[in-house]
Amino acid sequence: MKYFAYLTVMILLFSVVALFYLKRPDGQTWLTTEQVTTKSGALKEQVVALSNDALDQAVKLVTDTSSKVVAKVTSEPIASPTTIYKWQDDSGQWHYSDKPNPNGESQQIILDPNDVTVVAAEDTSILKGSAKSGGISLSPTPTSAYDPMVIKKLFDDAEQVKSQLEQRNTTLENTQ
Repeated sequence: MKYFAYLTVMILLFSVVALFYLKRPDGQTWLTTEQVTTKSGALKEQVVALSNDALDQAVKLVTDTSSKVVAKVTSEPIASPTTIYKWQDDSGQWHYSDKPNPNGESQQIILDPNDVTVVAAEDTSILKGSAKSGGISLSPTPTSAYDPMVIKKLFDDAEQVKSQLEQRNTTLENTQ
């Protein structure tokens, strides 16, 4: 069997090499190195073009899929860009609206929700001395890690985290 495989490979190699020497009725050889390089260059260009197209499609598919996954996980629809209009009235006051100025010219502004950062307002009541009860406690610093107050606070915090995780898990199970 091994010799048969060697014999078959040798016959194929001899046949390919013979195409470079045997001549057609018009006097040209059946195969030339120029034909091989031209055809291989064309095939290379086709493979590169196909692989670029496949890569572009894969990137688009991954982007779309990741957007859908994020939307599914966060249970929030992916926001699309919003157009708002800005104009200045006769008294110099700036106006912002989702509709253009009916009395004149307005500038169109496109807001991309991915570029807008919303920051939660801080509670500044503590600065005025009117801190809410149950908020930040101004107790003295514990003297050691074994202080009963520290240990109690640690266990309370752990219980809060546990209950929040359970609530999130039930919310995720209900959405599926």
